[in-house]
Amino acid sequence: MEKIALATWKAHDKTGRGSNAFKKETRQRLNRLIQPIEAVLLHQGVLTGGEFRVMSCVSLLLHEMHRRQTSLWAWDDTAWIETVGKTLREFKSLDHVTLGSAVKSAARDRQYLLACAYLLCKIPIYQLVAGHQPLISAQYMFGRAAVEKAMQTLTAESNRIGRTSWMVSVATCSALLANRCPDVEKLTLPVLEKLYEKHSSGVKLKRSYITLSNILYSLEVLPNCLPTPWKGNRSGVTTGMADSIPADWARLIQAWYENSEESDDVRGYVKLVVAKAARWAAEKFPGASSAHQWTRGTARAYIRAVSRMTGGQWQHPKFKAPRNQGEPLSAYYQARLLGGLRMFFKDCHEWKWFPISFNPDRSLATPRSISARQGPNPRPITYAQWTKLCEAGLSLTEEDFPIAHPALVNQGALPRICYPLDLNRAMALVWLHTGLRCNEIHRLRVGCIRPEHPEGNESSSSTPAICFLTVPVGKNGFGYSKPVSQVVGNAVETWERSRPSVPKQWDDKTTEAVDFLFVWRGKRVSYNYLNNTIIPVLCRKAGIPLEDALGKITSHRARHTLATHLGNAPTPLSASDSQNWLGQLTRGSLGYYADENVHKLLEAYATANHISIDKRQLEQLKGPSTTGGDLVTAGESEPSVDLVHGFCTYEFFAKCSQKTPCTNCSFYKPKESLYSQVQEAKSKLLHLLHHLPLIKEARQAVEEAIAMHETMLGHLRSNEGTHPS
Repeated sequence: MEKIALATWKAHDKTGRGSNAFKKETRQRLNRLIQPIEAVLLHQGVLTGGEFRVMSCVSLLLHEMHRRQTSLWAWDDTAWIETVGKTLREFKSLDHVTLGSAVKSAARDRQYLLACAYLLCKIPIYQLVAGHQPLISAQYMFGRAAVEKAMQTLTAESNRIGRTSWMVSVATCSALLANRCPDVEKLTLPVLEKLYEKHSSGVKLKRSYITLSNILYSLEVLPNCLPTPWKGNRSGVTTGMADSIPADWARLIQAWYENSEESDDVRGYVKLVVAKAARWAAEKFPGASSAHQWTRGTARAYIRAVSRMTGGQWQHPKFKAPRNQGEPLSAYYQARLLGGLRMFFKDCHEWKWFPISFNPDRSLATPRSISARQGPNPRPITYAQWTKLCEAGLSLTEEDFPIAHPALVNQGALPRICYPLDLNRAMALVWLHTGLRCNEIHRLRVGCIRPEHPEGNESSSSTPAICFLTVPVGKNGFGYSKPVSQVVGNAVETWERSRPSVPKQWDDKTTEAVDFLFVWRGKRVSYNYLNNTIIPVLCRKAGIPLEDALGKITSHRARHTLATHLGNAPTPLSASDSQNWLGQLTRGSLGYYADENVHKLLEAYATANHISIDKRQLEQLKGPSTTGGDLVTAGESEPSVDLVHGFCTYEFFAKCSQKTPCTNCSFYKPKESLYSQVQEAKSKLLHLLHHLPLIKEARQAVEEAIAMHETMLGHLRSNEGTHPS
């Protein structure tokens, strides 16, 4: 009966939109099909706007039902997509839309059709098509008040945790439509995962779903959030080998990269340095440029080329020119070039990919001219400048950070801080007082500060307050705890109280999910934020330049400075304590940060430096001798100090560092009686040696004593010039 009614209606008015489109008899026969459509339009408030809108939407659906000879409840996803089109442009080009005057209101009619598919047939039509506004669609489906309530809840939480984004509203409305409920507390992780996978090409929308999951996780709606996509290796080796590298080299390098068990960073830089060597060989040895054709002579020639190589030479043609373009390479980078190539050849030989005719460890060994320039090079900041930096770190304010835009400075613009002030202050004090590497600071975890043990608080009140900092696994391969100043603990605890709750993130060192300390807007603080923002702000506030005689002030300079200050303090740290505090793997590496005993060396040098004498002593040495070179007698009036067997004529004897008599000193004058005493003692020893039977050991001791007396007599003869031999 309904099919006959549809045919009669279609034959009566081809357009289906005339004034007689729905006669009383026709409407009674098609009431089962028309009434649900009108209910949907009433739900969207269409019936209050005019009867023509009702007829337009109903006519479109009746036209399709007549064409398909099925009711709309029997339509599947494909049928509905053909009816509404995948996009608005496709919908306008459909035949049933071009009938009559509906072209002008195509967007409105399509919105009504989407609502019918969503409400009447339970089709997830909003996930299958594009060209509609999710916010407007959600307001039509659930009402403006319900959608605004959901958005206010999410906006308040996103502002609290710092994850503001205009795309979040789009993702939220799409999620509400997919969940068929306006309550954000009923959203589930599978719904977001399905939407995330559906929008595989929209990067911004995919990020907005991740942000929405972080907000819902913070609201404790979701047990977890969508995982942040892995960005892959950041070593810059993803540009391919489409350059001057021969094809066999390119295949070999890629095969090594895929089979090596080294870390991503190591594999990345080895791939770069081997590609550099391949480009060099292709130009310098075109007849023997393949890897298996390398000989000892080729390896030695490459070492000579590395020692003369400049920045940017033999690099990938698509790479951006480095800052040291045309400048000589550092010894450290030259050693890396040779070390990476050694690793490559050794692995290829071990895996039996091809035979090699030279020993990589010997033929590609780092020459002495390069390794000698890699010695310790401590670069501590001066004590005065470091004190200013520490004071600047304790007094950081919002006004110390850059303005939003230079043009707004004169207009009284407030400073813009990328991260909260508590986070900035905590990061600055950690850098100033802990001596950690930049990577270790970047990977600190929540709860890394723990107070000192209660029994440790019984120390003297003059002892500075300290706490313990738990350092994550770093370059040395292990984690450890170290005592640091309490100001660091206070700053970190202040930031932890205001830090937003975010889901755990993966630590690339330990491959475990952890709560990182320095996190904002659901992401870790930028790796270069310390060097590019925090340190320049501290230097500007302290009034010191960003560079000194030893180079630019970077994150690692704090490690050099603290190692130097602690090792040269009045009560310095021992070598083993310094090694434990810095987290060094070996004690020998301490020399790369500071000389262990600079002050002790200074004191020893000052004590042993007998050449440096004061001005008065120099004048006395230049003046004429009052004794005329004769022996001093006890009755002479020259100022002197009686040393029992002689006199010291040094005018400043009280300031002499050597209080014992020295026969080699020019101020020492022996007494006249000393010569006869030494002669008498020598005679007794000779008598003892010749007239008494002595054992071997006693005879040797007497002979040594006679030799000592002979030396003393010789000195006295040369000093006096009057006694006969």
